[in-house]
Amino acid sequence: MFVSSSARRILSLAAMLAVVGCGSKPKSAVNTPQQNGGKTATAKKEGDGAQAIPKGERVPSPKLIDRRARTAVAPDTLGLVKSAAPPPKSDAEVYRAVAPATVIVRVPGGLGSGVILDPAGWVLTNHHVIAHGETQDFQTKVTVMLGQMSKKDGGMVRQKKTYEAYVYKADKLRDLALIKISDPPKGLPFVRLAAKNPVPGQRVIAIGHAGAGMLWAIKSGEISALGKLSEQLATLASFKDDAAGREAATSFKKYLDDRNLGLVIQSTCNILPGDSGGPLVTQSGELVGINAFSNRDATTGGLLSFHIHRGEIAKFIKDKPKKAARLIPDPWKDGGGDASYEDADLDGRVDALLLQGRRPCSYCPRQSAAVFIDVDEDSYKGKSALPALSDVFEKHQFDAELVYLQVERDAYLWYDTDNDGRFDLLLVDPGTTGRSSAAYRIEKDGDLKKDTSLGIGRVVRPSLLSTADLRPRLARIARAAFPDRYVEASANLGETLPEPVGQTGTGYTADMDHDGKKDAVRIETAFSTRLILDVDEGSVPSLSASVTADKLGSSFDPEVSIVSQSTHMWVWYDTDDDGRFDLVLHSPGSRLYVAADAWSVDASGKKTARLDQVGRKLIRPGLLQNATMASRMKTMVEKSFLSIMSATDEGISSFPDPIKDHRGAGYELLDVKAAKKSVVVISAQGSDGYLVDLDENSLKNKNVKKLDIGKLVSSGKFDAEFAYFQRNGLAWAFYDTDNDGSYDIVLYTADPRAGKASHGFRVDKSGKVSLDATLAGTNLVTHSLFKKKRDQDKLEKLGKQLFGDKALE
Repeated sequence: MFVSSSARRILSLAAMLAVVGCGSKPKSAVNTPQQNGGKTATAKKEGDGAQAIPKGERVPSPKLIDRRARTAVAPDTLGLVKSAAPPPKSDAEVYRAVAPATVIVRVPGGLGSGVILDPAGWVLTNHHVIAHGETQDFQTKVTVMLGQMSKKDGGMVRQKKTYEAYVYKADKLRDLALIKISDPPKGLPFVRLAAKNPVPGQRVIAIGHAGAGMLWAIKSGEISALGKLSEQLATLASFKDDAAGREAATSFKKYLDDRNLGLVIQSTCNILPGDSGGPLVTQSGELVGINAFSNRDATTGGLLSFHIHRGEIAKFIKDKPKKAARLIPDPWKDGGGDASYEDADLDGRVDALLLQGRRPCSYCPRQSAAVFIDVDEDSYKGKSALPALSDVFEKHQFDAELVYLQVERDAYLWYDTDNDGRFDLLLVDPGTTGRSSAAYRIEKDGDLKKDTSLGIGRVVRPSLLSTADLRPRLARIARAAFPDRYVEASANLGETLPEPVGQTGTGYTADMDHDGKKDAVRIETAFSTRLILDVDEGSVPSLSASVTADKLGSSFDPEVSIVSQSTHMWVWYDTDDDGRFDLVLHSPGSRLYVAADAWSVDASGKKTARLDQVGRKLIRPGLLQNATMASRMKTMVEKSFLSIMSATDEGISSFPDPIKDHRGAGYELLDVKAAKKSVVVISAQGSDGYLVDLDENSLKNKNVKKLDIGKLVSSGKFDAEFAYFQRNGLAWAFYDTDNDGSYDIVLYTADPRAGKASHGFRVDKSGKVSLDATLAGTNLVTHSLFKKKRDQDKLEKLGKQLFGDKALE
């Protein structure tokens, strides 16, 4: 059974995201993503301008190592700590010198450690310690607590006063952060950086504030090994133990190596969460490392402790910024490692790059996602083959005019409003509500300037683009990629039709008529689903069970394609089986299941409105001209499709059934003056209606109190000469004008409040449906359509009690 699916997840699109670089384009803002640029709607044959699109793959995203930070910061238990324990007698002098220079770095909900580097208040810690500090205008503030030696017992005690500190420099990959106390006290103790690098076997001491123990705890040990940081981080990032996983791990390590990451120290100091950011010193009290993270060996249970190497520290603290840093997220680094090309507007060409973070569990939502939207589609214009996604990721070859990043609960959007290759506007959406709380203009030097005129509003705003032609394109893409509440209401979608087959997505073959032979392909992307029917079974049986859209090839010859995106559905037909789709029906809303628009499309792509198909069900075998084809598709429909959206003939059943097409219906005999046995009202999920038995022959001489009205109606024993059916903003009025038991006129409108039909159809004795232009504009309740005056008079009288004046003749 085919059920359309919405692609919005990307933004569930509730927690779904990693770097945009620049080629010859203008310099981009610091800490903002940088850019690097660069079948006909009805044709099923591929070739003219078709792009060879690589399938999705795992790219070497730094997001893969984020799990280290999730366990490295200790829970905030300061309220439970009363005093410090005396230090061990060994290494006592080192402890007395270094412990007062070791600070508590406190953030909402957790704490870590830091080490003072000089009396001016510069403190070194881990990036993951400050990552969840308080932020305002992207500047991060933390609380620093100092300690001093107790004269009473020789241990460390906390000072009562706390200090604000701001982050001046941060490196997420190396896991280092440099913070500065805003108003430091005089005479701060500090630790000097060692002049020489440490060596294996060297005695070292770690100090920190492990949440499971006392504050300012000393942990002595020795250096076990030195290794490349890239190797350690690659080890932390988990990959599947298969060929693809090993290839991804190698690619990730190369990515880290290319960024010249240096050494990491492994020691026997047994550091714990909360020790992060604390100093690792020599027996002379000189800094050789910063506590970073630990791993427990699954086999032995032993704890392996790791520290950032002195060499990395020296490079990081060499230059101290003059002002606090703005820690703006980076969609390339923070987006995630699962990459794919996407065709969001379904025109057959790539217009989006999607990066997604991994799932904590099989059923968990992704914790991050980034969508790079190339609104003008010029990233790969004129290129028949697209580069591998790993190359795109490493070289940042995607010219996006809009980038959306969601990291856990927050979202950020960068706009290149003037399409000059530089992002110049940033919107912030705390909580991923779809509405921004702040807007910033991005200066050419990378600094941010708050713009209060743009702050509050929906986050996806095509009107922000200065190029008018790009606005409807962004609106169409936004319809696919974001929930409606994210997109400004005035956005103009323009008129476009999706490609029937498309070039992106992966899927599988299916057997829709259950004859044991594959006859359909289901293709899914992040933003759409296509169910493509090979009615004559001339193409699909030769395909493998798993398929990708770009590999279907020019010999792929389907007859029907059902394209679903968000609440929209299009159904394409190759009515004459000439290898070209020539008819498309479109349903724009959720649970409509009928065509609100329909067009014939010629070989040049020119559309001609088909009013004769409007108001009728989407999936109809009778639209195929070849009788054998129609018969085969009829079997598919009977076996695999919901009747609410499909019809097995082109007669009255091509319209919604005023009885059977309600879902969860309740029935009630309406007590209408002078017609107590004439009107049944139906209330259902998303639909309602009336059945009117004008000649009252259904319930004549029956005790209605003992009748099951619902059962009577469902069994077809209520003989209504007039029926009104309304579903999700569309309405139909059915007339049996000659009272022969069959409806012969159907009026349809997409605006029931107006009370008039936009289209009218006649159904002849053979069941053939034809459009009658003279019925357009007719009131939905037109009693004069009935041939018998008795029926006319009855409907005129009942109509005044059931309908508003606008609907009445």
